[in-house]
Amino acid sequence: MKLVRNLIFALLLLAGLAQARTYVVPIEGTIDGPLATFVEQSLARAEREGASGVVFRINTPGGRVDAAIRITDRILASSVPTLAVIENAFSAGALISLAAQQIMMLPGSNIGAALPITVTPVVENTNPADRKVISALKGKFRAVAEARGRPANIAEAMVDPEVEVRGITTKGEPLTLSAKKAVELKVADAEVASLRAALEKAGFSSEIETLEPGPQVRVARFLTDPTIAAILLAVGVLGLVLEFFTPGTFIPAIIGLTSLGLFFLGGYLAGLSSALTIILLFAGLLLVAFELFVTPGFGIPGLLGLGLIGASIYFTFGDEALQVGSYAIIGLAVGLFLMFRYLPKGRVARPFVLSSAVEEVAPPKNELESLLGAIGTALTDLRPAGTAQFGDRRVDVVTLGEFIDRGQTIRVIQVEGPRVVVRKVEG
Repeated sequence: MKLVRNLIFALLLLAGLAQARTYVVPIEGTIDGPLATFVEQSLARAEREGASGVVFRINTPGGRVDAAIRITDRILASSVPTLAVIENAFSAGALISLAAQQIMMLPGSNIGAALPITVTPVVENTNPADRKVISALKGKFRAVAEARGRPANIAEAMVDPEVEVRGITTKGEPLTLSAKKAVELKVADAEVASLRAALEKAGFSSEIETLEPGPQVRVARFLTDPTIAAILLAVGVLGLVLEFFTPGTFIPAIIGLTSLGLFFLGGYLAGLSSALTIILLFAGLLLVAFELFVTPGFGIPGLLGLGLIGASIYFTFGDEALQVGSYAIIGLAVGLFLMFRYLPKGRVARPFVLSSAVEEVAPPKNELESLLGAIGTALTDLRPAGTAQFGDRRVDVVTLGEFIDRGQTIRVIQVEGPRVVVRKVEG
């Protein structure tokens, strides 16, 4: 009787395994934070639903090291059988491939070329990372290879050009293996003609379901693209600056806040941003604004503000932070130039500029000099520029950085050509 029960249990177990699906998870394009989130979600679903196994179909030129390590650690920790089917697995893709329990190579596929590099912004030159970074990544490749019983020296040679494997590597170049060579060196388990053949050889169920990134991951991948993120950051800051100089229009502020919101939304959806990064950015912007408009110069508040902004970008984008920050600075500089060069003259800009300031023409120089010491009233908010009334004259004025509300009494303290500087009269 006991034998019969055991037999029935075994049959039911086999039937369950036969019905279980194999999930195919594509790892394509640049490896980034949103892709890491997608892989984590896919493995969690496979574990929850009792999948026959998870197949990672890999075709990637590489990407962010921190994202690749997230994916690698999650694969190593998974209780579901895993298989990497490789079309091309370069750089960070090679590390992910090594984490799978089995590796199959498709015809014409390659694995390796994992030397970490740094990208010079704008000109996009690439250079090898410093030795400390190479050493750390080499150690990770070794640990993953050892965990899966693969040759650690071959894994190290993929990262470090200084590692020589006799008869295999060329000094000065990171190792890249063809499908045939990867199988020969036991980096991969077999070369197969297709995904179906890989499933059969690995012992996975032939009933497959391909998982695709959901809307959240697709949106996150778009928003965290370094170029898109830099544009959003630059537009966000420009919008707030424009609102600062033309208070009450609200449209620049709405555009700016929306852009900054999208900037952080991408990081949040990708699992990269936190409340801390948002606080750091806005604190940095406030300190820079304080430095520019309250205590003009270049002192501690400005330096601290720039440091906080840089920290926020770094915590969000990691090794891509320099690229994002550089693009944002260039975009901001171009935007500010265009804004101050063309905004007061353009038809589109008229709604954003106070009409009283636009319509007035500066009096002749000798008339302006006669205003020195004159007392008048601010017709607009001076933040720090605006329009004031002196007797029957309306004149464009500027403060030394202080904000003066409309209706306040002011005194002219300095006249430099067309520039009339005023100060609030206390009491």
